[in-house]
Amino acid sequence: MCYWRGLPSFHWGLCTSCSCHMSNRKTRRTLQMLWTVKVDGGPKRVNHAAVGIGDKIYSFGGYCSGEIYDGSQPIDVHVLDTVTYRWKKVEVQNDESEQAAAAANSILSQPSPFQRYGHTVVAYKGKAYLWGGRNDEFGASSKLHEFDPVSRTWSVVSINGPPPLARDGHSAVVIGDCMYMFGGFEEETQRFSCETYFFNFKTRRWSELRTHGAVPQWRDFHTACAIGEKMYVFGGRSDQLGQFHSSRDVYCDKLRVLDTKTGRWEEPPVSGVRPCGRRSHSSWAYNGRIYIFGGYLGTENKHFGDLWEYDPAKATWKLCWPEGERPCPRRRQCTVLIGSRLFLFGGTRPCKDVKHDPFHSGLADLSDLYVLDYAPSLKDLAAISIINSDLFMTKDCPLPVELQWDLLMMIKPNQITVPRHDG
Repeated sequence: MCYWRGLPSFHWGLCTSCSCHMSNRKTRRTLQMLWTVKVDGGPKRVNHAAVGIGDKIYSFGGYCSGEIYDGSQPIDVHVLDTVTYRWKKVEVQNDESEQAAAAANSILSQPSPFQRYGHTVVAYKGKAYLWGGRNDEFGASSKLHEFDPVSRTWSVVSINGPPPLARDGHSAVVIGDCMYMFGGFEEETQRFSCETYFFNFKTRRWSELRTHGAVPQWRDFHTACAIGEKMYVFGGRSDQLGQFHSSRDVYCDKLRVLDTKTGRWEEPPVSGVRPCGRRSHSSWAYNGRIYIFGGYLGTENKHFGDLWEYDPAKATWKLCWPEGERPCPRRRQCTVLIGSRLFLFGGTRPCKDVKHDPFHSGLADLSDLYVLDYAPSLKDLAAISIINSDLFMTKDCPLPVELQWDLLMMIKPNQITVPRHDG
């Protein structure tokens, strides 16, 4: 047994800080990272988009299989308090008369974006910016919308010059004063994209970034994240016909890096193991490293629940196994980093119970929330031990009621999505 921060820490395999003599295991526990929270009952959504502003996470749109949507309605917004782990639906303060229009030309000119999926949202100076995405009624959009979390209002950003073609399944990151957008599936041309565009928030102008080098092939539903002035792109769905969709999917397992200052794409040499290609996964950057979780490999009909770490300094991938209750394999989920905590929620998983039902998609949408803590404090570790004890929330529990309530928030289900029992 080893000790970490004064508490016993059980390892899977041989760790780097001690000799546990358990190297007969094929995997090892990843020190410091720890799954700390699992709460159900949040918004049941897939292909949604989310962003962190302050200590709140705002989730926009997406859909839930089996629910009937009015594509003309404004996109729904939910907010998560990352202190209490409570979800709430945001009541947007827009003129109701503007939202009542039913004609397509009125819907597309409203300040609130219509309900959609496959869009992106980024944060810049305390506001959220939503671009792209589509629904089955109105198709894709190329308008840039701004959401103010203080006033809870939407507005359409006035831009200089034409925007990129409307699309879904693209990626977007903020570097400096610009939002960089890559890839996706263009609705007008019915093609996958491999172009990079950027929106300058100061000049409010869209421009195409002229790139060179190891440009990634056409793709959608990949991920991108930023470290410094570089954008890291991984995964996504391509096609054997290149930029055109033929349902003969290709999944790339190579990491591509774009230097946004020079426009040069690179494929860094990677030694050792690496994650296989996938789409609809999640990625984020923390402490100078890239992480990816989950996703789907269509050629093998396989969902993933793995967590990988890429170290740019060493050009190596590592499979991580944090302790705690980890999320099930899934795709189309959201992840948002707040400080040293990674919040993962929603998505869809394979449902084995209906595998042979021709009228069922074979997928079950999720409303759960998980928290991966990169630097759990002694208080966090003590809280987990108390929650797992036999005395928690009993009349014999010695803790003050207020403290018991704080701990209860780490496991108490939300009420945004209430479980159904009608079959």
